Amino acid sequence: MKITVILTPEASEGDKPALGNQAQESIREALKLKLSGHAQEIVVVSIGQPLSETQRVRLLLQGVDSTLFRACDRCPGVMELAEQLIGIIHRESPDLMFISRGDNDRQSQLGNMLAELLAFRLSQSDPVKGQLYRTLVIREIGSGMHTVRVSLLPSESEDLSCFGGEKEFGFDNSLVIPG
Repeated sequence: MKITVILTPEASEGDKPALGNQAQESIREALKLKLSGHAQEIVVVSIGQPLSETQRVRLLLQGVDSTLFRACDRCPGVMELAEQLIGIIHRESPDLMFISRGDNDRQSQLGNMLAELLAFRLSQSDPVKGQLYRTLVIREIGSGMHTVRVSLLPSESEDLSCFGGEKEFGFDNSLVIPG
């Protein structure tokens, strides 16, 4: 099982990226699943503000396999975040997605919006004979869980165009520990 942990801009405080309580809880839960053998890979995606180098290294040492950064508006709306997450779903193909949000409840419906948007897009796509689907579980910490069906292969119209032309940055996850 592949787990993607999403750190939304609301999960950070001020200009300095911080791992708030919900972000830490999301990562802790993902690491527990990996240590128990139920997950093979954990990817942490920071949206809006990149993790500091210290935070990134700490996560890698704890057992996170990779970290990614997605640029977006400083205060994106729920719909913009849902669109960002759809692109991440198509790129990373997670089986379980943890969404950590800030403590202010502004994005408390992000998981619900994402589930509804995925279901709507699936219902509007042309059915293809023999099309295969997979299940994605979306868990928004403090708000609930949704299970949705997504196509194994994105349609041509979904060909990651929902990134809206923004730049995506990946980090080199190699770690050299002097020793």
